[in-house]
This record gives sequence, structure tokens and C-alpha cells, in this order.
Amino acid sequence: MTHIPRGNGPRAIPRLLLAGALALSLAGCDTDELVAVEDPAQLQPGATATAAALPALVNGAFRGFAGGYSGLGDDAFLSASAVISDEFYWGDSFTTRFAADRRTLQAPVLGNISDLAFSRLHQARMQAQRAYAAIGQFEDDLADPDGLRSELRTTEGYIYITLSEGWCGGVPFSDVPDEGDIDPQAIVYGPALSTAAMNQAAVTFFDEAISLNPSNNLAKVGKARALLNLGRYAEAGSAVAGIQTSYVFAIEHSTNTGAQNNPITALLDNGRYSISNLEGGTTATGTALRPDNNTAVTDATAEGLNFRTAQDPRVPWRARPGTGRCFTSSIFCWTYLNYPNLDSDVPLASGVEARLIEAEAALNAGDAGTMMTRLNTLRANAASILPLLHPDQIQVFPAPTVGAVNLPALADPGDAAGRRALLFRERAFWLFGTGHRQGDLRRLVRNYGLPQTSVFPSGLYFRAAGSNFGTDVAYPVPFSEENNPEFVRSACVTSQA
Repeated sequence: MTHIPRGNGPRAIPRLLLAGALALSLAGCDTDELVAVEDPAQLQPGATATAAALPALVNGAFRGFAGGYSGLGDDAFLSASAVISDEFYWGDSFTTRFAADRRTLQAPVLGNISDLAFSRLHQARMQAQRAYAAIGQFEDDLADPDGLRSELRTTEGYIYITLSEGWCGGVPFSDVPDEGDIDPQAIVYGPALSTAAMNQAAVTFFDEAISLNPSNNLAKVGKARALLNLGRYAEAGSAVAGIQTSYVFAIEHSTNTGAQNNPITALLDNGRYSISNLEGGTTATGTALRPDNNTAVTDATAEGLNFRTAQDPRVPWRARPGTGRCFTSSIFCWTYLNYPNLDSDVPLASGVEARLIEAEAALNAGDAGTMMTRLNTLRANAASILPLLHPDQIQVFPAPTVGAVNLPALADPGDAAGRRALLFRERAFWLFGTGHRQGDLRRLVRNYGLPQTSVFPSGLYFRAAGSNFGTDVAYPVPFSEENNPEFVRSACVTSQA
């Protein structure tokens, strides 16, 4: 967040003396100078080139990443990844949200809900690179320069992961000089990176972060997440070994300003999105199953999970206050009670994610026993785990206290396909609303060979009569990147996982 220093205030000046002083000063001064003030929230790069400013630069880079990942009270990767997958459906009239929910994204020249997040993530990457370079200038004046370096490399790693999971496999990475004023003429335009290349770059950043600070659990979980994306399951499991299940790293939110609000809370409170249910399903009469309907049905045609009708304590919800309607009054909306407040924090990485990664490593090693043990141990301890992941959670399944939470043990499905489906369902409920679902669905297509029509919501679309879901699984690079001579639009294929 931006910190604006404040003084103790002016001393009282006698009224007559003040009037005389003003009369003398106004007689021979430039009145424009009376209102010329320096805004401490807007500084030139040179003003921050000090050892004392470096911790703020490090925090600022992470804050920039958080703005792209979680949001500044608005759409970001968190909401964009939720609505293009089966977690959210849209509840208002914005064409960009309609395009994302239906998986028929707008042409880049028209814009998409992911564009601002893309810009923020790249700005944060630039901030992290410049802060990293600045550490070398003030090495002797810093208490823990390697600790700061580790934090910055971790931030960069998460930026690359986020871009790899949310956007097409053709994301360009340009650079600016590491010091001095930021001159648009000095931009070094970079070529596009594939999904695999972005995740490999993330692994490299995380490896450096861990070498600088071996206790950096955030980097360890991030590395494992990137390794899962690369299909290197055994390495991913090893990367998180030793991380306690109680570990949680959260992106903080606040009620101080709208830009610090939890964006999911704000967007759902305003009826812009809602928690989905069996998205992509059809009714017995062949019409689109409405994801805002709470009829308890088991529909084999639905690719989307039954996030609401499962009444699972990991995804608590209730009707939107008032009429229960969305911004568009013909649609019902539901609020997400893991983020009940505007200052509710978002878990970015956790020990729960570490255990799920170990379970997936076991699945791919053919070790069903270890996979089931990891999943059932988490479920047996849900009552103590959920308040760690979501301290503000309002538990409703069952009411009234979190101590009543009970997730019964799962039975082994007995075959590889069933175990895979069970694992990804557990990931979906444990990691709901934390920015993991789109990456998981793309991974099911890319790494496990499933057709996207069996993974992403497909078939009839409920809010446009007679229309179908599209085929987009990733967001396009924004139109603003067209000025990059190294960027090739045709390499950015949004229908490829």
C-alpha cells in the first residue's frame, strides 16, 4: 500500500500576525507557487535511489503483483480465472464479463477483463527487476540484502506463473534499464514465451529465491506449482516436502481504500459475479442448466462442479442480501463466505496446497495409497485447517460453528481416471477462489490429455438463448502490445491449453 508521511501539524499563529505576513508575502510573489506541492505518493525514480527506500521498493513490487493477481478492488487474475473456468458466472451486463464467462473472448482491440491485470503484472516485474539491481548499490547499508533479493525473485516467479496460467502461450516479455529514469525509447522489446518457457523461468527465479533464503516457503510452493504445470510431478512433490500443513501466505486486503478492498468480496457484493454450480450442464428437456439454480441435481452432462449444491464447508455461501438478485435482476446471486469482508485476505500459497501437490505426485507415481492418505488427512483436519486458510470465514455447512465441520473420508475410486477426477475435485474445493482453477483445468488438457470440452464448461450457454460456450481457455495479450515489433499475434492462441 502507499504510505503518505504526515507531520505533527502547524503551530497556531496569532491572527493579526498571520494577516500581516500574508499581506506582505502576496504583494511580491508568484501566486502559482502557493499551490505548487509535491505529492509524496508520486516520486521520480531517482528519489527512491537510497538504501532506506529499498524495503519500500521490494514491498511495492509485491504490491504490484498483488494488484495483478488478486486485484485492487476490481477485476484481476483472481476474478478473470474464476469466470472463464467453472467457479463463477457473470451477473451484470458488461460485455467483457459476458465474453469471459461464455469463453468467447472479445477481439483484443475491444478489450477484455484480463487486460489491466496483464499490465499490472508486467509493471510489477519491472519494479522487481529494478529493485533487485538497486540492492547491489547499497549492499553494505542493508541489514539483510539477500533476504530482500529472495523476496523479489519470489515475486518474479509468481508473476511468470500467473501469466502462464491465465494467458495464451505467446506472452511477450520486454525490459527497461535497471536504473535511471524510465525512457520509453529505451525499451528492449522481447519475444513471446510459451507456457512451458514461462513456467521454466518461474522455476529458475524460485530456485534463486530459495538459495538466498532456504526457509522461503512461499518460493517452495511457487516452484512446485510451476513444476506441476511442466508435468514434473516427482520434483514438485519434493519441492514442498517439509512444509507444515498449517503454513499460509496470504495477500492482505483492507478497508482503508477501495483499491485495498478484497476484490472478490466487492464484485460479488455488487452482484457482478456469483458462485457457479454445474456450469455447462443441460436439463432433462435439453435446455441449458442455470448455474444460479440451487436444485440439487446430479447431472453427468455438466463439466462444472457442483460448488453450491455440494454444501461443502470449504465453499460456504448464502444468498446475496436483499432480493438475492444479481446486478442483472433476472439472475440470482450468492456471496462467498470465505471472503465475507472487504478486508478478508486471499491465501496465495499454503501447506494445504503442498499436501495436494504431494497427492498429485503420488497419483502420477502410481501410489494410490499415499494419494488417498494425503487427501483424507486434510479432510480429517478440516475444522482446524479452514480457519487458517480463511480467518474471516462464516461457516454455514453445517451451522453454526467451524468446530462442527466434518468431511468424511473418501474411498479410493480404484482406477486412474477416477483417482485423477477425485484429486482435482479436492483441489477445486480446497483452493476455490484463490486463482488455481483455470491453471488446473488447462493442465488437465495439456498434461493429462483430456479434451477441453470435458473439462471446461461446454455446450449450451444459459444467458444467451440458443448459444453455446466458446473454446477459449486462456486470455489474449492486450491490444496495447501491438506496438511491440517482437510480438506475433498469431502465436497467441487462446483456445490452446
